Amino acid sequence: MDANPLLQRKTAQFTHLVTEGTHYEVGRALGAHHKNNSAMLSFLSSPFMGASPLTPYAADKAMESFERYCPGLNEEIQGFADETGVEAAHVVFYYSYSQAPGHCTQAAYRTGASGEQSGHICHMRNYDFGWEDEPYNQLLLSTTRVKGKPAHTGFALQLFGRYDGMNEAGLTVTTTSGRVRPEMTGEGFIFPGVVRALLDQCTTAEEAVQLMRSMPVADYRNFLISDAQGNIALVETAGTEKEIQYHPATAASLSVSQLVLSANHYTLPSMQLHNQQVMENSWTRYDALRAALMDDNTAIHPVEAMKAAAGREYPEGICCHHYSEGLGTLWSMVCDNTARELHICFGSPQLNGWRTFGFLDPAGMRVYEAVLPDKRSAEGFWTRPS
Repeated sequence: MDANPLLQRKTAQFTHLVTEGTHYEVGRALGAHHKNNSAMLSFLSSPFMGASPLTPYAADKAMESFERYCPGLNEEIQGFADETGVEAAHVVFYYSYSQAPGHCTQAAYRTGASGEQSGHICHMRNYDFGWEDEPYNQLLLSTTRVKGKPAHTGFALQLFGRYDGMNEAGLTVTTTSGRVRPEMTGEGFIFPGVVRALLDQCTTAEEAVQLMRSMPVADYRNFLISDAQGNIALVETAGTEKEIQYHPATAASLSVSQLVLSANHYTLPSMQLHNQQVMENSWTRYDALRAALMDDNTAIHPVEAMKAAAGREYPEGICCHHYSEGLGTLWSMVCDNTARELHICFGSPQLNGWRTFGFLDPAGMRVYEAVLPDKRSAEGFWTRPS
């Protein structure tokens, strides 16, 4: 008898929305796309997760902070507000200054000097969460081409923020939560605003690290950053504390392969004390992904190796199907920094195919459907050490 039976399947609808122009014009386009969706407008203009409304001082502080670290984003939100009639200061995205849960696994890999794929840099992630419907899960892949900024493609959070993404310079940023549902007490940005700022403002991992050093961050998050030159950085944050591990692509380091990865716990030395009640499945996913990508085949076919790793089912792999419990693979992404291509699977890679995206798709919207197969998790999956 199957100890982990299939319970049900759900068909989810993903949207790919391409916008372009000035920040203000992009905001108007986002507003035009969503203004007839009353549930979405309510979500985008309501206090986040039951919080109190932002005071005028708090809203001004958020706007000032975004203007400093991600200039132009206020104009994008104003364009959305003008198109929809929502007051800009009430847009929920401003709560990303000072947390949305998620269970994810990510890795960046640079091949060594030997073979046809010498110096090839790829970056992957699985995003795992429940199958709540819109508006909470927007399932929105956004390609944004703002004048004067690198075009980027990534999954949107609160419409203006990003879970992840790659820009046209080959800079990729993904995240995993370091601690599930922590108490947020510090002042600073949480991850949707950080990722959007890095994709908008930076073209290399070094620039991204410099920006992250200067940004006030108040999140329990692991940021994995890579660029087309082969530089890789892991930034772990716990509240307002940060540790940064930078792997530069020097002549010496390029002679061997480099793998950096993370799941839902901390790995850098000074952050170990923040590993409180880590879920057993986080350690298992981390070890499974490391084992998969240390295979010799990864150096020969890095993109295909990462796709295979993304689709291998837990516990041998990182693909999970426990949507009704809050941990099912909603999308997988393999970014080929070298080729400037994003390979994306909507839903579980075990039942859905991969699609390739770039930065030149025409403005407008396309819709994709994906199958999400729900299963009960095995005993011990959610175990946390006492």
